[in-house]
Amino acid sequence: MSPEFHSPVLVSEILQSLITGRDGLYLDATVGGGGHAAAILSGLSERGRLIGLDRDPAAIRVAAESLRRYGDRVTLRQGVFWQLGALLRDLNIREIDGILFDLGVSSHQIDDPDRGFSYRHDGPLDMRMGEGDRSAWHLVNTAPYQDLLRIFRDYGEERRAAPIARAICARREQGPILRTGELAALIRSIIPPDLPQKTLSRIFQAIRIEVNAEIEHLPEALRQAVEALGVGGRVGVMSYHSIEDRTVKTAFAEWVRGCICPPGFPVCRCGRQSTLKFIFGKRGIRPGPEEIERNPRARSAVLRVAEKI
Repeated sequence: MSPEFHSPVLVSEILQSLITGRDGLYLDATVGGGGHAAAILSGLSERGRLIGLDRDPAAIRVAAESLRRYGDRVTLRQGVFWQLGALLRDLNIREIDGILFDLGVSSHQIDDPDRGFSYRHDGPLDMRMGEGDRSAWHLVNTAPYQDLLRIFRDYGEERRAAPIARAICARREQGPILRTGELAALIRSIIPPDLPQKTLSRIFQAIRIEVNAEIEHLPEALRQAVEALGVGGRVGVMSYHSIEDRTVKTAFAEWVRGCICPPGFPVCRCGRQSTLKFIFGKRGIRPGPEEIERNPRARSAVLRVAEKI
């Protein structure tokens, strides 16, 4: 794996929980630079195979190089994870043994100023993880105040969403906000000086999520993943902030739940059966102190895994 692209998180935990058969077929729905994919392949036999999917063309190029040693055991495709069902149909695959989602933005994307993801580096307001028409520039310069307010509150959980949204609307009347540095300076100018880092992080996170429709399409992606699994297959999702994690936890809990009849019914009448069972329990698993020390960006990660029953 190209070291500057991404440091995979919770690798041993993923291998222990996701791989149920060493001869199986697995899908890394956010392959990135191929770190988790390489680890999964190393845990499989020579008959085991992996499909790697990512919306970022740069990620596919890096993964192709880093996974080259696995030859035809790897199939890589560019695309969004909420179309994984169509991808598997195109590949004539009916069932899969395990699926991994590593959500969020990669280290490579954050650290590349030209991608416009970070308030720490001045660059164009872009934030697109893949190809698309709508960039952060379009959002910041054209979204109405109410939309900005919703985005900052819902996706950034930012208490100062209203004044920041008003400031953006007022500033763009003088001309478009073109660069991450301009946006960061504007936000710094209206918040207390002891709070800029957390607020900047939340606002940039919220814009990124909206631009890339990350949360919007996550439930659909999980539904397609569960449908694609064979019985005994597992789906693992790594989240990095509370909004993603709540979405995953809610979806899993719905499929784990069985009968929904009122408690007073003597026998089940709804006929509803559980589709999944939790691995690691309801709380998921988080990196330990040693991993966080090696890779500080792992601090907020939580891994949830469920098995199809």
